[in-house]
Amino acid sequence: MTHPLVSVIVPVYQCRDTVGGALESVFAQSLPAEQVEVIAVDDGSTDGGGELLDELARAHDRLTVVHQPNSGGAGAPRNRGLELATGTFVFFLDADDRLGPEALERMTAMAERNGTDIVLGKQVGTGGRKSPKVFDRSIERTHVLDPDCDLFGRMSMAALQLFRRSLVERAGLRFTEGLVAHEDQLFTAGAYLNADGVSVLADYDCYYWAAREDGSSATQGAGAPPADLYTVIGQAMRQVAEHTEPGETRERLNRRYLRLEVFGRLDRLYLDSSPDDQKVTLAGCRELLEEWYTPAQRELAHPLHRVIGHCVLHGLDDELVEVLRFRRGGTRPRLHLEDGRAYLKYPFFRDAAVRIPDECFATSAPLVVLPALTRLAWGDDALLVGGTVVVRDVDEGTPVVRLLLENADGDRRPVECETVAASADEGVEASFTAAVGPEAASLPDGLWTLHVEVALSGHVRTVPLVRPRDLPLPRAALAGARLLRPAQARRGEPLALEAGAALTSADFAEVEVGWGPGRRVRVLADAPPVLGDGPAMRVVLHHADGETTVRAALEAAPDDPSRLRADLSLAGARPGRWRARFAVDGVGDPVAVRLASEDGGVLGPVTASLAPPRRVHVRMDRRTATVHVTAPLASLAKRARRLLPGGGAKPE
Repeated sequence: MTHPLVSVIVPVYQCRDTVGGALESVFAQSLPAEQVEVIAVDDGSTDGGGELLDELARAHDRLTVVHQPNSGGAGAPRNRGLELATGTFVFFLDADDRLGPEALERMTAMAERNGTDIVLGKQVGTGGRKSPKVFDRSIERTHVLDPDCDLFGRMSMAALQLFRRSLVERAGLRFTEGLVAHEDQLFTAGAYLNADGVSVLADYDCYYWAAREDGSSATQGAGAPPADLYTVIGQAMRQVAEHTEPGETRERLNRRYLRLEVFGRLDRLYLDSSPDDQKVTLAGCRELLEEWYTPAQRELAHPLHRVIGHCVLHGLDDELVEVLRFRRGGTRPRLHLEDGRAYLKYPFFRDAAVRIPDECFATSAPLVVLPALTRLAWGDDALLVGGTVVVRDVDEGTPVVRLLLENADGDRRPVECETVAASADEGVEASFTAAVGPEAASLPDGLWTLHVEVALSGHVRTVPLVRPRDLPLPRAALAGARLLRPAQARRGEPLALEAGAALTSADFAEVEVGWGPGRRVRVLADAPPVLGDGPAMRVVLHHADGETTVRAALEAAPDDPSRLRADLSLAGARPGRWRARFAVDGVGDPVAVRLASEDGGVLGPVTASLAPPRRVHVRMDRRTATVHVTAPLASLAKRARRLLPGGGAKPE
């Protein structure tokens, strides 16, 4: 008889309602039926699950059913399944979960392609269950002892994976029996440490991991009793030590157990445990910490875990309870800043009676600075940039705020801010105002991103400024003969200032064209703001011949100094079409005079001069002003010639 490719082992206890679906997901696999062996071990079910398994076995000749007395956990039935398995690979499926249709085919193909002993197929939580965060990408081959492998700390130790059976037998791997949970800790960790390579299959939903509606799954609750749990975790950490030398690799692997099984369980379960379980838990945690909580582990631990660890190691049981209650309350600890260092003020920080060392509270996390831009406008010969910054969780000191302009080359130009600080619910808040003035004319061409730099008690943080949706983006302004344009490429991206920007028609707003004194063409416009002394601005009419121009300076209108106007005389002007353009001395090419309104139309005509006679009208189509000049006498003569016999043809 040909050996199957995969043996699927299913421990069954009180799962009559779900085990049928779990097994059907195996029978429906895309692998040929003869390549899949199914071993279901009934661990003393009393809900009729054993009888259902017998019925299914009569319909499926690849299903083997074993009945045994209840053993108190999934370890014993899985071990019994391993004794009977004959496949090249074994896969452990829980009776309330199911497989994706191509799961076994894809996982075995990956193992054979890479020669790996383990394939961790993508697990998908159902019914509210969370799945491990290790499936962001597929990995063809790795090993937990490789320096760049973070799999051990991110994965679940659940044995719901594909294992090469020769690895299981070579390493003598078996499940811990009699535990309601954590029975697979030693098996799975031992497999990863002894494996000849591991693969991660992340591009297919292999395993649907269910949460029971009543929360009765062992891994959904507190799991194994504390005494059993810490015995297993101690063995697991010694197992790591057997496969590693003292140093970074051992510390990286053991960090998982300290983070999850010591600090994590204390944080999550200790307050709700019975006094007896609390006593056993503290003893178990203290033993693990005394053996494995090295200076390297302390340095990398979160401050909360350092404080918890100190309390456990020094018998500060009441203080531990208060720290855990503070944590459960959901309040973020405030920060104490001092000489460039930061400390999270958990309970008993610098309490002389308790004397927990400052190093337990120290944090290397950067300050959280929350900027809010509230003002962005031209005024007082400058771009006024204002807003607030909150240094979160800090309630001491006065921040110093500067505006920083930074280009793509890393060149930074600071702008000092006026700052007013005050306490706020979230931390220390500082209102700031900066004025980017005529000195911006010296900025090299290009985009300059706007940041705020916040300095407080030896800490410095620089964060970009983002314009909120309801704050208008100002138009360009002139600094000397340079155009400065506030810019934001996309919503949510940092605000920038473009130095040396090109002039556009939109830089002249609210444009109006009409008639001025002496039958001149008058142009009114809101020109770009000017920082300090700016260049001359003009309206230029360009004749269609490409050479002839008429110019007039844009100057402040006496009746409205905020607007500029120019009056252009076309007396004696050459007949034809004249395009109206704005020009700024030294700032790029002239741009078209575009009207504020979409409406077209014609102004005039009017008589611009009698000698020589000229008639002028202004056509405003496509939002562009075009001036047309005609010579009436020449037009009359032309029409008269057409009326003469021969249509004005030249004599021979």
